[in-house]
Amino acid sequence: MGEEVWNTNKECKLCFSPSVNMGVYTCENNVVKPHSKALPLSALEFTKLDVDKIIEDEVRKIFAAIEGIKAVDFSVLKGRVEEYFKQVAKFTDLESSFSSRMSSKDQADKLQTLKTRLEGFVSKENQAIICHNKFTSELTKVEKEISALQEKKAKLESSLKENEKALEVIKADVSHIQEEMASAESRHILSEADANALKVLEDLLKSSREDLKNLKWKP
Repeated sequence: MGEEVWNTNKECKLCFSPSVNMGVYTCENNVVKPHSKALPLSALEFTKLDVDKIIEDEVRKIFAAIEGIKAVDFSVLKGRVEEYFKQVAKFTDLESSFSSRMSSKDQADKLQTLKTRLEGFVSKENQAIICHNKFTSELTKVEKEISALQEKKAKLESSLKENEKALEVIKADVSHIQEEMASAESRHILSEADANALKVLEDLLKSSREDLKNLKWKP
C-alpha cells in the first residue's frame, strides 16, 4: 500500500502507489502511522494490477487499525477500495482463463508447419516401407540359393536391420507430430471480441486505480 498520513485535523489522504516493503502500522493518540522500524513505503514502487492484489491483506490491516478510531467514518472510502480489489480479482481470473488460448492465425500457422513436417516424414516412411519390402523380397529369393549367394544374403540382412531401425525412428517422429497436431486442434481460439473485452476491462481498472490514487478524502 502507499503512504497513509493522518494529521491532527483527522484529514486522511490515501495514495495507492504499491511498494515492496509493507510496513507494520500502529495506532497511537488516534493517529495511524507506520511502525518506526518499517522502511519507507515509497522505496520501490510497482504499477501492475497484480501487485495491488498482493497488498490487499496489508490494506485490510490498515483499515482494521483505523476502525479503532471511533471519531472517524471511513466507510465510503473502505467500500470503494474493497470494490476495487474485487474488480482486480475479477480481471485476474478472466485474464487467467484466456491464457491457454491462441489466436486463429497462430493456430493456422502452427498447423501448417506441422502439416509440412508430417508430409515430409510420411514421404520418408513410405520410402522406408518400400525399401523394407524390397529387402524382404530379395532376402526370400536369396534364402533359396545356397553358398554362392551366402555373402549377398548377409549384406541384405544387415541392410534390412538398419532400415528397420530407421523406420522405427521415423514412425516415432510421425506419431509425435500427430500428437502435436491433435493438441493444437483441441486448443480454444481467443476471439477478437474476447481480446477487446479484456482490454476494455483493463482500461477501466487502470482508470479506477488512478481515481483512487488521486482521491483526497475527509471523514
